[in-house]
Amino acid sequence: MSDRPDERFLVVTEHGRVVVHVRGDRSGLDGDLIDVRSPIDEDLSGIAMETPLRAFAAKMVDIVQARGSGDLEVSTGMLDMLVKEKAAEDLKRIERVARRLAAGDGTP
Repeated sequence: MSDRPDERFLVVTEHGRVVVHVRGDRSGLDGDLIDVRSPIDEDLSGIAMETPLRAFAAKMVDIVQARGSGDLEVSTGMLDMLVKEKAAEDLKRIERVARRLAAGDGTP
């Protein structure tokens, strides 16, 4: 398990802005590493800039790598593949939540 501080990012998607909350108490491959929230309900202080989703893709890979793989022991090649897959999965999740929020369904 990672022991890093939580991080928050304001991400701009085709459907609108969302706040991505990266949990510091989770490893990079944990399913609940991120929470995606409405920026309306979130305190935006401390978030210096907006990041387009496409640019956030590279950051998401960095976040997953930096948080580590927890107790999972796999080869370097397999770990690289898992990191990329996890980042892609989280990016799709961010986009889905943004779409739901834009449609008026406040449930992330």
